[in-house]
Amino acid sequence: MVNYGQEAYDFLEKLSFSRTSGSELEHKAANMIADEIKSYGLAPTLEPFEVKWDRPVHALLKVTSPVEETFTVTGLINAADTPEGGCDAEFTYMRLIDELTLRQAKGKFVLLNDRPSEENYKKLMKAGIAGFLWMNGSSRDTYENSDLDTMRYRPSYLKHGKVPGFAIRMIDAIKLLRLKPQTVHFELKTEEFKSTSYNVVTMVPGTDLKDETIAVGGHYDSVEFSLGSWDNGAGTVQVLGLLKHLSQHPPRRTVKAILFGSEEIGLEGSKAYMAAHPEEGESLLCMVNLDVGGNLLGSEFAMVTATSAAEDYLRGILKEGGFSLELKPGVMSSDGTVFADYTVPAINFASYTPRQGGYMHTRYDNMDMISADVLDHEVRQLIYVFARLTDAEVFPIERKISEEMQKDIVKYFGEGRSQTEKRKKGEKPESEGKAEEN
Repeated sequence: MVNYGQEAYDFLEKLSFSRTSGSELEHKAANMIADEIKSYGLAPTLEPFEVKWDRPVHALLKVTSPVEETFTVTGLINAADTPEGGCDAEFTYMRLIDELTLRQAKGKFVLLNDRPSEENYKKLMKAGIAGFLWMNGSSRDTYENSDLDTMRYRPSYLKHGKVPGFAIRMIDAIKLLRLKPQTVHFELKTEEFKSTSYNVVTMVPGTDLKDETIAVGGHYDSVEFSLGSWDNGAGTVQVLGLLKHLSQHPPRRTVKAILFGSEEIGLEGSKAYMAAHPEEGESLLCMVNLDVGGNLLGSEFAMVTATSAAEDYLRGILKEGGFSLELKPGVMSSDGTVFADYTVPAINFASYTPRQGGYMHTRYDNMDMISADVLDHEVRQLIYVFARLTDAEVFPIERKISEEMQKDIVKYFGEGRSQTEKRKKGEKPESEGKAEEN
């Protein structure tokens, strides 16, 4: 019996280094993946796309009364700069974002418990806050075992306005609150950053049904500080395991594989791919996305962004094949949702871990908890699902997104940013022309 897991594990070990959007190491990872695909006798291409944002280059937060103390913070990507010399404001801790606290927040610098939802962000902007700070990490962190991420506004938030925004370690937020701060001084300066990211694209031609195409993919980039073994090196090697199998066992339908760059900064790779290939929004039968897996602890699940019939079909064939996983409808914050926004039914495979059994987006996302046996199981599950999808006499999933799911997609991307919303208004889908090949 073929051991898919050990080969996947070995490549994942090589891929486990920080691969942030637009970095040289992300480009290195793209080339490694392309070389691996070439070894299967397939012909990958690298499709470049530009990534840009306003990144913080200087961030400072200082309590000015009743005592003076400076805290380590990071500025948020795409936040508003302060005037030269910074700003001074009264401080308040908003334990809740409600009518009362919003009324009291005007002109103040506010500490939040967590990243606000878009609705709460809109309320904060309307309330006229001077700036805000949210907590990162846990109350049991130490400086030695934690990192302070450079976090970002979601693009859909920006239409509501911008103010200076910062992140602080939770352990420092506790220290700050114990000072009972009345006023603070804060400074933020950003600069525009531009770079190139890459999608790695390849195709396994079908046999007698080659004109019908199914997509499979997953992102290969990581966040800073993280080695990205779980998120999403594991999804990447699952796609590679499928490609190697299909290269040796040609499918009836064509399979197009895309390994996405820059997912972690807002699904930019899949957005760039669909903008460059809008015709695939009309022709792809479905998209299967892999995001996080391989963890020794936990269980697999799938989120279906399509119809209840598609969900029922997938549940049935998985039971028939002897694969146990949680299955539910929904919109997953991953690349499959971009395809669903272009009306392509999306199936997203991932894995849960028990509480504190996995540490996504931290330095602890590494090979320590990755299992070759779990990877083997996940690759076999993917191969089984594709065998059913590629070789069925009639494609078994209707090319349709339910009305309820369309509403959830529009809500996920935010007002004015969804292709589903544009289509309902009679507008054409976004297109930037085909990406050049490198």
